[in-house]
Amino acid sequence: MKFFVFLTLFCALVFAYDLDYENYTSEFSQSVSSKQSKLDYEGHFILEKDRAFWSYEKPSKKEIYINKNDIIIVEHDLEQVSFAKLEKIPNLSAIFKQAKEISPNKLKATYENTDYIITLFNGEVKSISYNDEFENKVLITLHKPQKNTKINPSIFKPKFPQNYDILR
Repeated sequence: MKFFVFLTLFCALVFAYDLDYENYTSEFSQSVSSKQSKLDYEGHFILEKDRAFWSYEKPSKKEIYINKNDIIIVEHDLEQVSFAKLEKIPNLSAIFKQAKEISPNKLKATYENTDYIITLFNGEVKSISYNDEFENKVLITLHKPQKNTKINPSIFKPKFPQNYDILR
């Protein structure tokens, strides 16, 4: 569940620095490193004010749909769809207000005992890093971000084969 809170927090952090746009889309790379191994992920996401679509393309295909506090995860390798709710939405304005500049273009925000390091480039979020609950180092880096692109609203509607298992 903490991962879903992070996605919500990430979406809000991207919007926090410039609320003067309707949507935000970007490719991303995500690395999760432990003492023993490192996993690299790639994909893209689309954010709007109260909904988001994340598509992981490598190493395996997965889509995450967020609509306010409803989350749907489509995991193609497992042939399953999970439905979840965020019971507790983070108080994002409180998180932003307490974010402190720790060096030029670098901020630190803390939420539920996790420190998030936000790196800015030209005043916009370039990357976010943190240590997860398993002490893995997580780094998400944005590539080719765009604002106010033409978005087909159907992208936010989950799509999956009828034979997938449904988990609620």
